This record gives sequence, structure tokens and C-alpha cells, in this order.
Amino acid sequence: MNGEMAMAVRRYDEEILNKLLDKYENSLLYTGENRRRQNIGVSVTRELLPEYFDEASGWYEVIHAQLMEAEEKGFLRLAWKNRRVGHILERCVLCPEKADEIYVFLHRHPKMEKENTIIHICDDFAGRHPVIDSFLDWVRDRLGEKKSVRQYLDMDHPEEFRERIRLMEAILTNTEEVFWREFSVRFRKDSKAAEKEIITAAGIIARFSEDEGLRELEPEQVLEEFGIYKNPSWVMMKGCGRFRMRKGEAESWLPLESFPGGIGLSSEDIADVNWDKTHLPKQVVTIENLTSFHRFSAQETLAIYLGGYHNKVKRSFLIQLYESCKNENVTFIHFGDIDCGGFQIWRDLREKTQIPFQTGWMDMETYLSHLQYGKALTAGDRERLKRMAQDPYFAKQWELFWMMLEKGVKIEQECVRHAAYKIWEIPAPVS
Repeated sequence: MNGEMAMAVRRYDEEILNKLLDKYENSLLYTGENRRRQNIGVSVTRELLPEYFDEASGWYEVIHAQLMEAEEKGFLRLAWKNRRVGHILERCVLCPEKADEIYVFLHRHPKMEKENTIIHICDDFAGRHPVIDSFLDWVRDRLGEKKSVRQYLDMDHPEEFRERIRLMEAILTNTEEVFWREFSVRFRKDSKAAEKEIITAAGIIARFSEDEGLRELEPEQVLEEFGIYKNPSWVMMKGCGRFRMRKGEAESWLPLESFPGGIGLSSEDIADVNWDKTHLPKQVVTIENLTSFHRFSAQETLAIYLGGYHNKVKRSFLIQLYESCKNENVTFIHFGDIDCGGFQIWRDLREKTQIPFQTGWMDMETYLSHLQYGKALTAGDRERLKRMAQDPYFAKQWELFWMMLEKGVKIEQECVRHAAYKIWEIPAPVS
């Protein structure tokens, strides 16, 4: 072995011992549940040690020397081909009675010790928020069942786990509108470094929330629910209606009819909108997708773009608008995809605004007349539809849901255009 090789000697003994400990920690022997003698070993293969099989390199001599020294320490036993020591190594077997010494040698903490550290962190944050409690229960359960928690935490870096929970708590308890970068700086001085963590925390919040609507959201939308915006939030609208702003000196009414392509209001301004009750639309239609919003045109109708699931800003705007319209016979309608998501958005909109939204262009007639434009249901769609077809909240849609299951098709609202150019015939209100 030359000098350059000696300067760069890999610690094959440490690599093998770490692999053996990994297997040991995932065995019944480690938990004490296995009363029989169990061999914890790894076979020496090209996949495990490719250098060992390159005779010209001389690395096999280094590997032999390191592993034989580990054997002398009693850490492992070496199995040689045809029992010819120093010839061809076939297998390395852990000596579990030396496990404590091996942990010290490798400067490695036992898995059980790391698990206890994580459990203590869970205990520290218990009771802070229902979503956090749900997440921590999942972590405890996984550890108790000896399953991996790698999806959400690194057992070797418990402080990162602690910081992740703190970030979740900061998101869940945020009470003011703030932009990502501002929020990031509060959490960490390096806002760019914190952005990935914020997205991860938002994804955990969505998964472990009891709010089904929240579970449907992307991380960026989850953050918006708690007043944390990547960019200023805007409400886009067009059609019938006019308003003026309460602040400033402007007293003239702004008619939406003057802007056929629509206008946008910043989240900073919507609280100051004052609607003219003498010039209200006959119906307000919330529209799920941007293309459909741009294509939509109906007389005496105010159309509002939701962008999929609504956020706090858009709900505030709708509630304020409803307060101006509720005694004026204005009907509120939601127009979305004819799929699970579209109806869940409608439900979420009704529940979170307490506005009696009806569905528009999401009925059996529209569905059957647009089948040729549909997309195939996924296995996940089918499972959700079956559950929704038994949920009393969707009783008026049950027949449609079963038809969708029979046809195996869902309809995106972008292809539904024929009915949007006339005043929609208002059905009986959905209870």
C-alpha cells in the first residue's frame, strides 16, 4: 500500500460495525424479545465492499487488517472461506455482548437512548395545540411499534426535531398577516434557509389536522390559512356590482362593469370595501379555477376567483360581501370541478363562511353532457367518492356520486362553458 493510500485509509471496520449495529437495533435481540441465540451478521459482497474484490488495488489487505483488529477487540467474528484465515472473507458477525463498548468506540448513541430523547421532546410540547398533539402521538406510536419516523425527523439530530415543533407552533398561533420572509427572519435569521423548514412544517400541519379542508391544501395554502403569505394575497373579481373605499378621500363609486376583464384587490384593502346596496348582483359565483374565471360571463352576476381552496383573506371578503347582500335576495353559488375536491371545497366554503352557498354547474345534467371531456377516476378518487356517497352532508349529490363511480369519470370545470353565459336557474337551497 503506497503513502497516498495510507493517507486516505477508509475506516472499513467502523462502516461494518455501524451496519451490524443497524441490524442489531432493528432485531428482537435488541429489544430483549428474542430469547433464542440470534446471529447478527453481514455477508461480504461486491455491493457491500466493492474494493475488496479489486485485487489489483490492495484494499483487501487494509480491510483484512482493520476487521481482524476489530475481532481482536471482541467486537465481531470473521468467517473465512474454507476456514482459511486471512484468505477470503465471507461474513462478519456481531458480538452483541460487546454492544456497549462498540457504541463508545464509534461515538454512537444507542437507538433506545435516541428514542428516549425524542420521547422527552414530545412530552415537552404536549398540550400546546391539538395538531401538534396529533403529530406527537404519531411519533410516539411509531417508536413504540419499532417503526421508522425518518419521514419527519432525524433521530441523530433531536434539536432539529425540537425546532420543527416550535416552528409548527409559531405557524398555528400566528395572529397577524405576515410574508414568508418576515416570518422566516423571526424564526431564523437566514430566511432562505428557513423556507424549506416552513414548507415541511406546513405539510405536517396539513396531514395531522382534524380539519379535512386543511388536509387537502398544499403547504403554501396552509400557511395562508394562518396569515403567512409568500406574496400579497389578492381577490380577483368581475361582473356586476359597484363599491367604494371607506378610507381616503375617494367618494365615487367604482362599477365593476367598467372592467370586463376583472380587477384585483389587495388583502390590505378589502376591509375598507363599501358595497353599493342599490347596485348589487342577483348572484355571486365563486369559481375554483383561473381559466374558468376568465371565461365566465353572466349578466347580473359577480364572479370571484377562489384559486382552489379559499384562504382567510378571500373568506373575509366573501363574509363582508354577504353581510351587504343577505337581505337583498342575492344568491351565492360555488362553481367548481365535478370531482371529490370540487365538492369538498364547496363544503369547506359553506362551513367556514357560514354562507349558504349552493353548487352551480356541478349537477347530473352538466356531468352527463360533458362526459366526453372527462378524466378517469383514480383509485383514491373512488375510495373518497364511496365515503362521500354515504356522508349525509352530500345527500343531494349521492345519485351523482354513484353515477361518477359507474362511469369512472370526473369533470374539470374548464370544459364546462355552455351554461355560464346566462343567468343560472336557481334550484331549491341546499340544506
